[in-house]
Amino acid sequence: MECNLIDRTAMTAIAIINHKGGVGKTTTAVNLAVAFAARGHSTLLVDCDPQAHATRCLLETIPDRTVGDLLMDKPSQAKRAVFASDYENLDVVGSSNELTGTAELLSARIRREVRLSKALQALDYDYVLLDSAPTEGVLTHNVITAADLLLVPVQMGGGAIEGVEPLLDLATELRDGEDMPYRLFLTMFDRRTTRTNTTVVDRLRRHRKNLLKTYIAKSERLNQANLESRPIAAHAPGARGVREFDALAKDVVAVARRL
Repeated sequence: MECNLIDRTAMTAIAIINHKGGVGKTTTAVNLAVAFAARGHSTLLVDCDPQAHATRCLLETIPDRTVGDLLMDKPSQAKRAVFASDYENLDVVGSSNELTGTAELLSARIRREVRLSKALQALDYDYVLLDSAPTEGVLTHNVITAADLLLVPVQMGGGAIEGVEPLLDLATELRDGEDMPYRLFLTMFDRRTTRTNTTVVDRLRRHRKNLLKTYIAKSERLNQANLESRPIAAHAPGARGVREFDALAKDVVAVARRL
């Protein structure tokens, strides 16, 4: 493993987000968090999806305090919602299906879009990864507002591409017209589908400067890891997916340091 000179004076929050479901958001959040931690970065994964799949991948049980408490409590109590994972350098703020009800309560709060941002300011990590739900709403607004960088997985198909522009428009609106730093990367990539690959990349032409070179290939081992609710590094340590997520982590760190 290469030696990393880590700046622990600044925390970078990265939202893994796309309004389209099934594009690999949670898979990315979990495996990227593990890759960051393996590189020596103190990392926090915040599961902002009521489905709580990221939580089940990294914690043995749903914790008694979750992201719902993080959002509703005072920022000074943020650490109470943080739990250690089995991976060195990686902590988790879990989720549960009760988060849907929390979102309804949150909708009535003043400055509801900045609750997550305020809570994260009370914590100290190199990187915070925010796993978002595919639906737009107050939870997604909190994720975007708290993020320093949007990391958008784009599945090799038209539906995922269509979700990119509305997402960027929403981010600009939430930031009062200021452009949001973002990067796209391809998921479920299959070298054999050359015509589809060419079409997708061509449709992303206007985002070319923001499209990362690293991609996550379509993989049976990655699918099996997801079914077992485990990071690929735990399911198959020698798998190609482990190397791909490490490469993605390296690329994202490089982007984050230029923000």
